[in-house]
Amino acid sequence: MELHGGNIYKLKREKGVEVLDYSANINPFGLSDKLKKGITDNLCVLEKYPDPEYISMKKIIADYNGIGIDNIVVGNGATEIMFLYAKCLKPKKVLIVSPTFAEYERALKSTNCQVEYFQLREDEDFILNIPRLKETLDETYDLLVVCNPNNPTGKFIKKDILDDLAKFCLTKDTNILLDEAFIEFVEGNLSESILEYKNENVFIVRALTKFFAIPGLRLGYGITFDSELKEKIESSREPWSVNAIAELATKILLEDSEYIEKSENWIRTEKEYMYKELCKIEGIKPYKTESNFILVKLTNGMEAGEFREKMILLGVLVRNASNFNYLDNSYFRLAIKDRENNRKVLRCVEDAVR
Repeated sequence: MELHGGNIYKLKREKGVEVLDYSANINPFGLSDKLKKGITDNLCVLEKYPDPEYISMKKIIADYNGIGIDNIVVGNGATEIMFLYAKCLKPKKVLIVSPTFAEYERALKSTNCQVEYFQLREDEDFILNIPRLKETLDETYDLLVVCNPNNPTGKFIKKDILDDLAKFCLTKDTNILLDEAFIEFVEGNLSESILEYKNENVFIVRALTKFFAIPGLRLGYGITFDSELKEKIESSREPWSVNAIAELATKILLEDSEYIEKSENWIRTEKEYMYKELCKIEGIKPYKTESNFILVKLTNGMEAGEFREKMILLGVLVRNASNFNYLDNSYFRLAIKDRENNRKVLRCVEDAVR
């Protein structure tokens, strides 16, 4: 089974089919026009090495977030940032809130630490139970890993709740790795981030991949208010891991207010539309989402693998979610895209569950 969504290449190689990809959670507007023009007009940047310190790039990111340049580290996608963080923190025992993104476990196990999991329960609607989590956390945990909004459940934890959790973790000498890769899709956007509290024990990971539809470019960054940790990460990072086109893209995208506003308006409407329409289909149970994807449970006895194959025959690729921790073979995940394609996919889902 695929560890992540979006492997349309393997599907084409093995089955010779092309499908509408609803397994990967990417902004359906695609590349911004300003980015297309910016890259075309500035191909000459490829003739020079990027700035090894990425000063101007960090300045753009810092301004976008309203913080200082010394709080930013950049990387070749959010995944590189996670691996660097794990390498530099060197935790001994970690608690990962699950089901969630698989790369946290891979990054942390690369440091030979002990990894345990805190279950988001279906009977709690996959909402993080803070009192139960606090009972679980003790001084033996160096690190707590939280994805917010969470992939694949789409649930979002309010910043004041996270701030309280961060302060609690501080009393246990526990750090938090907080993945905000999908924060731009949340109602209120960056204003809902825990960033404003500037907790020293919280390391925030962000990616431009999802919201700005550039998965092929690989561009992410981390935010920290721990100067010692930041220095360790900068010293451990391979030189020029962010290429010149990605560096250029950062400057263009984070200042593209037209694209950002259009995307915010789109997701606000479409996530409500998809949830309401999926609720009308017999044989499934969708879970309300705060992001650009939606977790769905098959309630008609069909397994996710069979459902995925039926959807492929109908021309749509969905994410079999049964390989996420604590999810069984009745779960799948759908991306949320533009209205025209969403309507097509809803019809296909209805046909496939019959």
